[in-house]
Amino acid sequence: MLTDIPLKGDYVMKRQLLKSITPIIHPITDIVLERYYKSNLYTTELTEDRALLLAPHVDDETIGAGGTLRKYANQGADTTVIFLTNGAGSVSDLEESELVKRRREEAYKAQDMIGFQDVRFFDAPDGELESTDAFQQQLIDIIEEKQPEVIYAPVFVDCHGDHIETAHLLRDTLAKVENPKMVVRLYEINTTLPKEEINCVIDITSTFDQKEQAVGVFTSQAIDFDGFLALARYKSQLVQQPKVEAVETFWQGSPTVFIERFDAVYGKWTYSDYFKQVNKSSTLLYAIFKNANFKQKVYEATRKGGHSE
Repeated sequence: MLTDIPLKGDYVMKRQLLKSITPIIHPITDIVLERYYKSNLYTTELTEDRALLLAPHVDDETIGAGGTLRKYANQGADTTVIFLTNGAGSVSDLEESELVKRRREEAYKAQDMIGFQDVRFFDAPDGELESTDAFQQQLIDIIEEKQPEVIYAPVFVDCHGDHIETAHLLRDTLAKVENPKMVVRLYEINTTLPKEEINCVIDITSTFDQKEQAVGVFTSQAIDFDGFLALARYKSQLVQQPKVEAVETFWQGSPTVFIERFDAVYGKWTYSDYFKQVNKSSTLLYAIFKNANFKQKVYEATRKGGHSE
């Protein structure tokens, strides 16, 4: 999701400029990111029978974990996606009421393609999501109903406020749940994890094509998605297995450590001042490495709040 809506003339000129430099930028991006993500991790098997994913906006579930959700579906797992906002603030030429309608239609199309069994809508105003008592109780009710073994939410170091508040909602809800046993996995949308923070890698080679097709559902969005998809390919360098061609990456931890790490940095910085979203393949290098030292500082602060797992 974009945080700033450019003027149409500026937007067209920017796209033309990026298109003109693409033949130069892409080979450099390939070399740098393949080297950057080179590591010796192993992929994580999806063993859970029940999974819950919190999506700030329609499309975030597909961007961050679409291939993983499709793998769950292929395995017959019970997966639920909660869309927290109404999508009215999306970058689009549509009127607000029509945009909200279209976004919900796209959610159901994504459900069909990605294969999650259940979908819920909280309908918070787009761009104004807050961790309220009412939303916390709604989420508690769903957790009690679904009994998820794993809960997915966006990383809380992100340049979109709704993404941070989604993690905030999960944090406050888990603090009210007695002795929560599930695993927490944080997925990337606008702002990537430093590679050192990635401790869960899911092989989506077999479901990448379905993820890519599902991204095409979001026609109400006047933004590019190719950067998100390219990252799945580049990050396959993280793992040793030679047949892994695309992955989705997460930070994984217990509810206790998640809460400690979230609390260590919540509200201290306005991340939109520091980071650029990674939606465009032509600007991936800039988006990933912009203020990289600052990002490391933030994550070091989270580690002081929660011990490593």
